[in-house]
Amino acid sequence: MRDEPKVDLFQIIEPGKDEAREAKRAARELERGQQALRKAMAAQAKEVRFPQPQWGKAGPRGARQLRGLRTLAPRPVRTTTHTASTAYPFVAGPGLGARGLMIGKDMHGGGAFCFDPWALYEAGIISGMSMMLFGQVGTGKSSLAKSLAVRQVLAGRKLSVASDKKGEWTRVVKGLGGSVIQVGPGLDTRLNPLDPGTRPSTDVQGEPMTDRAWASMVRTRRMSILVALVKILTDRDMTSPEHHVLSAGLDAAVAVADAEGRPPIIPDVIRALDEARADPDAMKAEAASVTMMTLGRVSSGDLAGMFDGETTVVLDEQACATSIDTSALLGASPEAVRVVNACAGAWTEAMVTTRDGGQRIVIYEEGWDNISSEADLRRMVEQWKLSRAYGIFNVLVLHKIADLDMAGDQNSKMAAMARSLLADADVKVIYRQDRSALKITTSEMELSDRERSLVRSLPKGTGLWRLGDSSFEVQNVLTRAELPLFDTDERMDKKKEAVA
Repeated sequence: MRDEPKVDLFQIIEPGKDEAREAKRAARELERGQQALRKAMAAQAKEVRFPQPQWGKAGPRGARQLRGLRTLAPRPVRTTTHTASTAYPFVAGPGLGARGLMIGKDMHGGGAFCFDPWALYEAGIISGMSMMLFGQVGTGKSSLAKSLAVRQVLAGRKLSVASDKKGEWTRVVKGLGGSVIQVGPGLDTRLNPLDPGTRPSTDVQGEPMTDRAWASMVRTRRMSILVALVKILTDRDMTSPEHHVLSAGLDAAVAVADAEGRPPIIPDVIRALDEARADPDAMKAEAASVTMMTLGRVSSGDLAGMFDGETTVVLDEQACATSIDTSALLGASPEAVRVVNACAGAWTEAMVTTRDGGQRIVIYEEGWDNISSEADLRRMVEQWKLSRAYGIFNVLVLHKIADLDMAGDQNSKMAAMARSLLADADVKVIYRQDRSALKITTSEMELSDRERSLVRSLPKGTGLWRLGDSSFEVQNVLTRAELPLFDTDERMDKKKEAVA
């Protein structure tokens, strides 16, 4: 009988030694793997600089809470604002805030674009109270100027349009309840460019206005307009003898007018110059003769009846809006147009250059015509420099920057004065420009590639606003009440209907 193998009962109940060793070895390997995993995670966390988990601030516990073991802290990236605005085009930059009057929609920020030059000056965003508006015909620049002016008037400011050459502002001013004066050949309206104007209570420095200071200011203004008229009609600078006899003639005319209790008029100056022709000094007599005949053109021909007598209309300085409509000069001689612009500008200057008039917006609608006249250009440069003291905000409307070249030759004094207007204007608005004007605009305004591309394809009613180093793409939004007042294409529409 064979011997059967012995069975160890303990081997049946407990696992064998080999199996126990294998289980222990597997447990040790698992532990080493977990340790290696923890070390790798710790090294990775140290490399990317993860902060230690803050369990008290990690959010609520529980399922579907998207809660992890650690808080992500990506590395910061340092870059310039120019690069950031290009790399992240869908991130809106800081706006001007809600303080001011709504102009329209900020096409980048997506909200309302509000603008108030007085508020921006107080905040230090702009340092000059002047604005230049550029745009092709039909791009909506005139609607922007009118909406800006109307909303300023409704906010308590005043409006002045020095020379409305197309008559587009007449219904706007009348719609606001303002005062409009129409000047032109054949009209009964007459303006005296030698009127003293409204006496301010303080001078430019804020000191009380004395009688002596007021008399000096009035004489300077009168002499300036007479010199401007002579320059326009002779197309040259005055000689020293001519300037001397004109100054003496003005003083004589003022003395006669004061004795009669009225302001002096240009015929008074002409009579004084006629008497000076008898001066024993041949040079002075000749200068008086030339100057007298030159000023005589103001009271004859196509200029007769406009500026050769006392003022026949009243332009209320306290009115909310004032305008001088010169649209009746259509077809008049260039000299007549320049004389009217100079006299109308001098009349407006006497009204706006005072602190007592409150805050006022002054519009130069056809700026290319203003800068071509030396008298108007000098007056504009002065108002640009002293706008803060007078409390006015100037708006010059041009078609393109190249219009500034109409002031004179490249190296002339007038060209330098025209360029100074662009440099002193802290607010520049550019509407769509064609290819021929875009190159000069890019150079003068230092536009970026993105701004250049934007200006070339801007839709009607949308412009690029430049305020210092900031730029905004703004769509001008008009109200139902403003649309019929601002429609500059109405005459063209009527002509189309008549043709149809």
